[in-house]
Amino acid sequence: MARTRVMVVDDHEVVRTGLEAILGAEEDLEVMAEAGTVNEAVQKASLFAPEVILMDVRLGEGSGIEACRAIKSERPATQVLMLTSFGDEEAVMSSIMAGASGYLLKNVGRADLIRAIRAVARGQNLLDPAVTKRVMERLTRLANKEEAQALQAVSAREKDVLVLVAQGLTNKEIAARLVISENTARNHVSQLLEKLGLARRSEAAAFAAEHGLLRKERP
Repeated sequence: MARTRVMVVDDHEVVRTGLEAILGAEEDLEVMAEAGTVNEAVQKASLFAPEVILMDVRLGEGSGIEACRAIKSERPATQVLMLTSFGDEEAVMSSIMAGASGYLLKNVGRADLIRAIRAVARGQNLLDPAVTKRVMERLTRLANKEEAQALQAVSAREKDVLVLVAQGLTNKEIAARLVISENTARNHVSQLLEKLGLARRSEAAAFAAEHGLLRKERP
């Protein structure tokens, strides 16, 4: 049976020893290295080429996120599973941006930890259920903020066009309603979609509805 090569990175020796004992009991897992600092983790990842790294987010002389970013830049195929005592959404987002494949809290059960390692070894991504909700809420807030900023860049005339597009009017009908040429209406629609990062008129209609523009009186 092929064994998954695992490296454990934590600044507490007792934690590393405990994790090694847990993983060493599994026939398909092999702990072939351990590290306690960022530099040591990066060096040993290069030397031993682990397939999966269990990485503590907070290390004594730096951040596991920093180590993750350095390791992934050198060895993209290495899967990093962040393991921490804290469900900090900022740390979760930073870990994901650094290339981590998963994020688990240290109170995770033994069986769930083993399943997580096997999952990321297969190339799957995962988050601890305790932090997934907060991450999704954070992503939603970021998306809403970006949309709000994009909407601010839209002119009053383009908002008029957006409402009419959402009402299902064609370029010709929009031109007639706003007393402009059909070519100008077409240009307004194209610029509008570009500013909002949308690809088609149906998306513009959904955008208008989501932001309450259809409830406002427009021409």
